[in-house]
Amino acid sequence: MAQDNALYAVARIRCHENGLIGRERMARMIAGTAEEAMQVLTGAGYGGAAAEGTADVEALIAAELARTDALVREVSPDPALTELFLMQADVHNLKALYKLRLLGGGDAGPALMQGGAFEPAALARMVRESDYEGLPAPLAEALRGLDEAFSHETADPVRVSTALDGAYFRMGYASKSAFAVEYFKARADFENALVLLRLTNMGAAEERLAQALLPAGNIPETEFLKAAGLPAEQWGKELMQGPAGEVLRKAVEDAQQSGPQAVERARDNYLIRLAERGRFDQDTVAPIVGYLLAREQEARCIRLILTAKRNGLPESIITERMRVLYGE
Repeated sequence: MAQDNALYAVARIRCHENGLIGRERMARMIAGTAEEAMQVLTGAGYGGAAAEGTADVEALIAAELARTDALVREVSPDPALTELFLMQADVHNLKALYKLRLLGGGDAGPALMQGGAFEPAALARMVRESDYEGLPAPLAEALRGLDEAFSHETADPVRVSTALDGAYFRMGYASKSAFAVEYFKARADFENALVLLRLTNMGAAEERLAQALLPAGNIPETEFLKAAGLPAEQWGKELMQGPAGEVLRKAVEDAQQSGPQAVERARDNYLIRLAERGRFDQDTVAPIVGYLLAREQEARCIRLILTAKRNGLPESIITERMRVLYGE
C-alpha cells in the first residue's frame, strides 16, 4: 500500500540500501569462480528465499527485482511517478505478447517480466482480446494503431517495438517530475545514437533510421537523419548536444574501437549518476526511484559477471564492461 509520507518512505529505502551488493562484493565476484560468485550473492541474501539451493542467477535476479518492485510500490508517496519507472516491465511484456500474437502463438508465459504496474496475465488478456482500455492512453493508442495498420499491411515485429517504446518515452516526457523528463530525454539520446550506430554498420537506408528512432529527447531527429550513412567520425557536433552531449561524444568515439557496447555502458553510467543526484533528498520520491534504478544497475553487473565467468572471459574484460554502482 502506497504511503503519503515521504520521510517514512525515504527511511525505509535507506535501510534497504544497506543490502545493495556494493563494489567490494562485486570485486570478490570478479576475482572468483562462477560458483564462488554465486556464493557471494547467496551469502548476502540476494534474491531472498529464492536463493536457497539455486544455481540459476536469472532466478536470483528476478526474485531480487520482484522484492524491489514490491517495496517501491509499498512505500511510494507518488505512485504515478514510481509506476512510470516500473512500467518498463509492462512495455517489455506488451511487446512480447503482441509479437507472439502476430506469430499465432499463445501467451508468452515464462518470457514475461514480473513487477510492472499490471499483472502479466492481465496484459495477456488485453492483447489476446485487443482490449486496451485499462492501459495508459499512449500505450493503448499505440496498440490500436498497430491493430489498424496490420489489418491491411504486412505485420512487422520491429514496428511493434518502435511503437510501444515511443509511447512509453512520450509518457516520460509528459511527466510532472523534472527528474523523469530529464531521465527519459537523456536515455532517448543514447538509444537513438545506438540505433544510428547499428543501422549505419548494417548499411541501412535513412528511411529505416527514421522509422526506428525514439521520439526526440534533447537531440532533434533531424540531426540523426543528417548523420545517416556517415561513419561516426563524420557526425556533426550538433549531434552531441544536450546535458549528456560530452559523455555521448566520448562514448561514440570509444565505440569505434569496442563497438556499440561502449555507448550502452556510457548510457547506464550516465543515468545512474543522474539518479544519484536526489539520493539524499528527504521530502521527495527521488531516493525511491534511485533505489529502483540502483537494483536494476546492480542486476546488469551481476549478469555480466556470471555470464563472463561461465564463458571463460578474463577479469580484464569484465572490469572493462562493468557499470558504476549507485552511491559509489
